Amino acid sequence: MLTFATLLIVSYILMVSINIGSDWPGLIFIEYWCAERYSHSNLDECISLLNTSTMLFEQTLSLALFLFVVVTVVMKLRWRLSVVLFAISLTVLAGIVPPQLLIENAVHWSLVLFLIGSMTLAGVLRGLGVFRYLAVYMVKIGRRNAYLMITLIAVLSYVTAAIFDEAISIVYVVMLLFEIARILGIDIVPLLVLSVLATNTGSSALPIGNPIGIYLLFAANLKISDFIRYALPLSLINFIVLLLPWILLMRKYIQNLEKALAENSNKIDAFIVYYHIEVEKREEIRLGFLILAGFIGLLVSSEYIVEYLSTLLGEHIELLDFLSFIPYVFILISLLRISVEKLPEYLHRAVEWQSIIFLISVSMLAYALIYSGSIIKLFYFAAKVIGEKGLLVACLFIFMFSVTMSILVDNFQIIVLYTPLITFFVSSEILPFLAYFALFYGAIFGGNYTPIGSTANEIAISMAEKKRIKITWNAWLKTAIITTTLQVIVALLWLYVNMVLSC
Repeated sequence: MLTFATLLIVSYILMVSINIGSDWPGLIFIEYWCAERYSHSNLDECISLLNTSTMLFEQTLSLALFLFVVVTVVMKLRWRLSVVLFAISLTVLAGIVPPQLLIENAVHWSLVLFLIGSMTLAGVLRGLGVFRYLAVYMVKIGRRNAYLMITLIAVLSYVTAAIFDEAISIVYVVMLLFEIARILGIDIVPLLVLSVLATNTGSSALPIGNPIGIYLLFAANLKISDFIRYALPLSLINFIVLLLPWILLMRKYIQNLEKALAENSNKIDAFIVYYHIEVEKREEIRLGFLILAGFIGLLVSSEYIVEYLSTLLGEHIELLDFLSFIPYVFILISLLRISVEKLPEYLHRAVEWQSIIFLISVSMLAYALIYSGSIIKLFYFAAKVIGEKGLLVACLFIFMFSVTMSILVDNFQIIVLYTPLITFFVSSEILPFLAYFALFYGAIFGGNYTPIGSTANEIAISMAEKKRIKITWNAWLKTAIITTTLQVIVALLWLYVNMVLSC
């Protein structure tokens, strides 16, 4: 209650101190807000409405509710669902946004459908033994050399995040690390931190690797080829930028790991033999990898398939709507090996329903900020600060702002909040297309700085706590602050070079 009251006061001070005028940025923001709320462009009338006391109440309450969710999630992650549902309920009951608009305009339902399908498919692949096979194979290759073992752990984290999802990837990698800790009897905190940083880096390679990438794909109507061009090369470079400095910084730890591998080689061999005898089911694993390859192939080629189908059927097919049904095709194929009765179980256990509900609710809260005009005022203030300093400066500002915010807040909330307005600016040719990736790069790599910067960070820490393994801020920052700063610098240079080349 005290936190919410404080945020109400802060929000009121912010909203009452910012008045949008009839200058260059003001008219642009007013035009956007008019079209969104009143479906007309009478700018003089809209300026008067936006600065009235009635709107001030809506702006203050909507901003305070959004900030309340952000602050509470930082304080206590487990409260996030209760708090966000409270905020949505109050948004509707206070009349800030008509409920039908929250349902019709705030949520990208094709994104929700895609996420549910992708999570279910990942659960099916887990049931077919794909993840465990990858983990055991990695241990088998790297069991004689600590440097190779560490590299393979990082590669496994990177690749599984790129082709699945950071949340799914980190769960299986952390489970593998628990098994390694049990066999070797070593401190795995440094390896946990490395795996999380590698997971986040891998999740920037393709849109399917991270909820914010998927959100941008759907909300900004991007193409997978855009990510392959602008995100994948940077992701690969930043993986190297992460791994090499980490190895240099943790040489003493690696020596201890090398010693533990030599002393426990018999236990590791027994672990691998047990898997081959008791667990491995080759036919199921083969089908799992075929499904995985087909899923990735269909995603990458979806643009061409949609274009062909549109021509064949003589009717336009939306790419993003087509994408939302791809996971279900491969779930259907998986029924060749799993029973129909087990599918509801996969749907129940594999889908992170709390994350889905949180995504929907945060999207609604972000729309309330736009509808009330509070985010319009904040963007207007930022535009006045930046001034007319050019597109390059604007994109660099977006990147650094995204990095800074992701240090303190889960990066998904940053993307949901700012994507709608950046979409408007890009469509109005006020900002370049690369503004999306400035936001994306900043949110991904900025999230590596702290344990609360992304979903993967929070999941890994939560799993470790259940095993009574404490990851302190000091242990995290020991390596993350150096490697992440290098990644941010590389991303900034990458953005600058692409901005210059596109001009």
